[in-house]
Amino acid sequence: MSSLASAAARGGGITIVAQVVKVALMLSSTVVLARLLDPTDYGLVAMVVAVVGVGEIFRDFGLSMAALQAKSLSQAQQSNLFWINSAVGLVLGVVFFAVSYPLAAFYGQPQVAMITQALSATFVLGGLSTQFKVHINRDLRFIALAVADLLPYALGIGGAIAIAAIFANFWALVAQQLIVAAGTLLFSFALTKWRPGLPRRVPMDGLISFGASFAGTQIISYLTRNIDSLLIGKVWGSNALGYYDRAYNLVVLPLTQINTPMSRVAVPVLARIAEEGDRFVSYLRRAQLVALYVTSSIFAVLFALGTPLVVAVLGQQWEPAGPILSVLAVSGIFRSLVQVAYWVYMSQGLATAQLRFYLVAQPLLVGVIACGVPFGPLGVAVAVSIGYSLFWITSLAWVRRVTKLKLGVLYTDALSALGLVAIPMAAAAFGVRLLVENWGGAPILVVVLGSLAAMLWAALAFAIFPRIRADAAQLIDFGRRAIGRRPNG
Repeated sequence: MSSLASAAARGGGITIVAQVVKVALMLSSTVVLARLLDPTDYGLVAMVVAVVGVGEIFRDFGLSMAALQAKSLSQAQQSNLFWINSAVGLVLGVVFFAVSYPLAAFYGQPQVAMITQALSATFVLGGLSTQFKVHINRDLRFIALAVADLLPYALGIGGAIAIAAIFANFWALVAQQLIVAAGTLLFSFALTKWRPGLPRRVPMDGLISFGASFAGTQIISYLTRNIDSLLIGKVWGSNALGYYDRAYNLVVLPLTQINTPMSRVAVPVLARIAEEGDRFVSYLRRAQLVALYVTSSIFAVLFALGTPLVVAVLGQQWEPAGPILSVLAVSGIFRSLVQVAYWVYMSQGLATAQLRFYLVAQPLLVGVIACGVPFGPLGVAVAVSIGYSLFWITSLAWVRRVTKLKLGVLYTDALSALGLVAIPMAAAAFGVRLLVENWGGAPILVVVLGSLAAMLWAALAFAIFPRIRADAAQLIDFGRRAIGRRPNG
């Protein structure tokens, strides 16, 4: 295979290893912080984060992705992008500090004002760090990129646990985000020799237009992803939102720590072969295997073992989050698959086409989610899962229509993997759960034996189905390239 395939695999391997470490850190911190803080603390911070995240998209304005996917980018162009990101970050920091009191009034929670004011600093820090990380990414320096991602996160966790142990309130979660933002700027700056120059008059239209379309899409998507938290917080309060937020974050963990970082590898690599139709689809199918056999398997187990997992990991006081976790895990499967369509849009330079689709599809998704609000957090979780299953079907159909690529095979691959692996894994884990719970087994025993049952089915599927063995061979080849070894022959 080509050196590009090896570079992509090595980048993917480094990214996955880094994210495994990050997941371990996140799970450890989740266990500790859940015992030091209560659902209301998480709910208060989630109220603010749901709104601040919109500002983060405006702060970036799609310019990081515009720079990342550009086939060529001059020093002057990237310097201009740096100053734009920095200026927008400063403005947004001031704006969000100013709206802190109206936001607190909307929720009826005075503490929201203080949290918003503190987190407004993340806009300034993020604006300064964006193009440093982009430069590392464009050079395909995935180890440096992993360091710039992992170390700030580890420092943030350490700071949060220390503050939670002393004060036992929401400031621990606020401090974590501030430490991560500051650390990201520090390490990104240190790990690249690139330095911005003064602003200059150079062609920027293509970058700005791509960024604007991408930002528009991201804003619409973000509002959709967070409308559930916004509505639950407004209608059901901070305590209910705290349970939903913990369940939601456990579901998005595989997405943010596996699928989303894979975009750092997939987009620049696919962009280089965007004009090679069959080869492009072949690479895309390989990339989708991670979603099909890694993240989807995780979600299958989460679906089956939601409540015992929550009790074992977070403690008995978090049990109401268990059923929410199980239902949201279904949405996670389809959200991981939707990421593949996103890679196509970005690598093909079709941000405007994606925006057009989102302008229609995302409001419909919001409507589906809103239907679940009268039934509480669990009703919202059901609506979210239904909505994202429909969204995956339509998004892939739309990108197939726009690109004229032969993407129908992605449906076939997904249905095959889900039907032969993920769904039976969930059934095996759930069956063992029922048996162990009937015997009075502890939650941790339910989780361990249920997970083993799921893995046993995965092994049987590998032995029984040639299709699974073929896909596994592709993943093994990916793994060999990831550690720099070429397959025999």
